[in-house]
Amino acid sequence: MSLRTIIIVSALVLVALISCDEEIATYTPDLSSPYGTMVELEYCFNHHQEDGIIKRMDAVLSPNFVFYFDPEDVGDYVGDYEIPISWTKTEMMTAIEHLFNQAYSINLEIPILDEGEDAFGKPDEGDTTFAKSNVPLTLTVLKDATDGYQAQGFCDFEFGKDDSGNWPMTTWWDRTASALLAIQPAPLGIILALFY
Repeated sequence: MSLRTIIIVSALVLVALISCDEEIATYTPDLSSPYGTMVELEYCFNHHQEDGIIKRMDAVLSPNFVFYFDPEDVGDYVGDYEIPISWTKTEMMTAIEHLFNQAYSINLEIPILDEGEDAFGKPDEGDTTFAKSNVPLTLTVLKDATDGYQAQGFCDFEFGKDDSGNWPMTTWWDRTASALLAIQPAPLGIILALFY
């Protein structure tokens, strides 16, 4: 391979890398649909160490957001913390901020999002609320390089259209307590409570 070819190939690789960086830097969340809000939820969990990610996560949840623990977990203890029926947005954001700051790695997979908005579903024209039930997801949280937790199962979500035309999440029901896994299984709510 000639020196000229090496220089040209190197230049092309550099341009491609710069283009990728620009694409990442210019990414802006789209919360104009329930599907877009779910894509942003997944993005926030999977980019938990990114600058400004807590602010982006805050925008995903409506001011009146409620997280409902799986009924099978309510009353159980995580350390000395008793699992309640639900959390407000403030409590959820506290748990998420601790999770994002303390976890070694986080991976949230919501497979239906890969199939596009038509598969996920859309509100009808004029609707101001939208619900999506039985959404399969897997959340894997590593506390360090070798130890962690995994929640796998189904969750239900509800969204509400706000004055700016966005669709923040208003309700999240955890239904992952009955999932059977081979590696340290834990319901989603329990994982969040561990970091609360």
